[in-house]
Amino acid sequence: MLPLDYVHAIVLVGVALYMWTREPARILLTPLLLISSFILYGAGNIVYFAGAETIPEVHRAVTLCLIFMWIFMLAGIELARAWTARSSARFALVTRTWKSAPITDRRDSDRLLIAIGLLTAAYLIGVFLYLGKPGQILEFVSLQSASDKVKYRHDFGADGGYIYQTLLACVAPFLSFLYFIKGAVSKRPQVFAVGLLICAVVLAGKIGTFQKSPWVVYLLQLIVVWQVVRSLKFGLGRALMLAIVTVGGVVLAVAIALPQIDWPDLFEWLSYRFFEVNNEGIYQTLYVYPHYLPHTWGMNIGLVHSIFENGDMVPAYSRVASLFGAEGATFDAFFIGDAWVDFSYGGVIVISLLVGFLVKLIDVFTINLGKTPLTIALIGSGMYGLFQLLVNSAFTAFLSGGLVIIPLVVAASIALMNDLSRPAGRLGARPTPP
Repeated sequence: MLPLDYVHAIVLVGVALYMWTREPARILLTPLLLISSFILYGAGNIVYFAGAETIPEVHRAVTLCLIFMWIFMLAGIELARAWTARSSARFALVTRTWKSAPITDRRDSDRLLIAIGLLTAAYLIGVFLYLGKPGQILEFVSLQSASDKVKYRHDFGADGGYIYQTLLACVAPFLSFLYFIKGAVSKRPQVFAVGLLICAVVLAGKIGTFQKSPWVVYLLQLIVVWQVVRSLKFGLGRALMLAIVTVGGVVLAVAIALPQIDWPDLFEWLSYRFFEVNNEGIYQTLYVYPHYLPHTWGMNIGLVHSIFENGDMVPAYSRVASLFGAEGATFDAFFIGDAWVDFSYGGVIVISLLVGFLVKLIDVFTINLGKTPLTIALIGSGMYGLFQLLVNSAFTAFLSGGLVIIPLVVAASIALMNDLSRPAGRLGARPTPP
C-alpha cells in the first residue's frame, strides 16, 4: 500500500457521506453510478492493491486517477444540480411522491409507436435470420473447447453492422420497456404484444453475440423496469434480488462459454471477474500507456478516428490485451481508462466532470416527465448505458450504449409532438392585440 491509497480511502469516506446526504439509494442513474463505482473501483481498488504486486509508479497513477474521478464526478453532479435548479425542485417532488402517484399515459401516438415497433422487430428478425444466427447459436453451444468458443465469438459475435448492433444494444430494449408499460397501463393487448415480440427478438439477438453479459444485463433491465413501476427506492431486498439474478445468469453464461471449468474453479473465477479484473484492467491500461505505447490524443475515440485517420481503428483494450499475450480478449478499463489513453490526467478530469454532469442531467430530465411509461422506459434503458460506463469508454456509453442519444431523441420527439398537437391559427389571421 502507498500513502496515496490512504488519501483515496479518505476521499471514499467523503463520497459515502455525499451519497448518504445528497444522492440516497434510488433506482436512478446518479445514485447507482456512485454505488457501483464505489463498490467496484473504490473499496474494490483498495482491496486489489492490498494483495497485488504492482509497480509503484503505475500504482500511484491509478490511485491518483481515481481520486480525480471522484472529485470531478461529484463536481459535475453538483454543477448539473445548480444548472437545473428549477427542474431539480420538481425532481424532488416527483421522487418523493413516486410510490403513491398513478402512472399517466398519452394514447394519441399509440398507432405510430406500434408501427415503429413492428418495423424495428421486422428489421432485427430479418438480419438475425440472414446472418444465420439460429444455426450459429446451436454450433456455439456444441463447441467443447473454451479457445474455440473465444475464436467463434470473435469471428461472429459482432456481425450485422452498426445499425443492427445499436438497435440490439439500446434502442430496441428501450422500445420493449415502453410498450410493456404502455400496454399494461392502457390495457391494450396489441401494444403489450409488440413489446413481447421485441423482447424475444432482443433476447435472441443478445444471445447471438455470444458474449456472457449482454443478455444478463437485459434481464436485469426488465426487472428494474417492473420494480420502478412500484417504487424508486433501492433497498437491501432489491439489491439482493438483482445480485442473485446477476450471479445466476453469469454462472449459466460461464457454464456455456467455458464447458470444461470445474465448480470450485467457477466460483473462484466469478470472484475474480466481479472484484479483481476491473481494477486489474485499469492497472494494465496505465501500465501500457504511456510506458510502452504513447497517448493517442483522441484517436482512441471512434468518431474522432473516423474523421482524422485512415484505416481500421484498433481500440486501446485490444492493444493492451495483445501486449499481455491475450490476443482477441477484451480488457475492460472503466471510463477513466480510455480517458487516460487519450489525454492522460487531463482526460480523466474532463471526462469525469462530463460524466457526472450528464448523468445527473439525464436523471433530472427523465423524472421531470412525471410518472409515465416513457419515464420508466428511460430509466430501464439507462441501466445499459450505466453498465457501459463501468466497463467501457464514456463516448461508447453515451452513443452506442444509448445513455445520451436516447434521451436526446426522446426530447426531440416530445418537442415535435407538442408542436404538432398545438392548435394552429387560421391562415392569414391577424394576431389579437393584447
